[in-house]
Amino acid sequence: MANVTVMLSDKGSYREVEMDTLPRNVRAAITDLTAKSPQTSVTVDQLGALYRIRLPAPANVCLDVLSVA
Repeated sequence: MANVTVMLSDKGSYREVEMDTLPRNVRAAITDLTAKSPQTSVTVDQLGALYRIRLPAPANVCLDVLSVA
């Protein structure tokens, strides 16, 4: 995987986070999505256990991932 910047919004504002801090299935989804697209930044919105992953143009993809323990 290329060097991807992950911006997480869990309290209303975005902050840069390391991939290792995200749940395993969210990391896997980001890895799969960015492997097929030349993205350098990914936006992740967290609402409890629901993570909405957004890739900007040219992909314009939005994927919801449910994180379970």
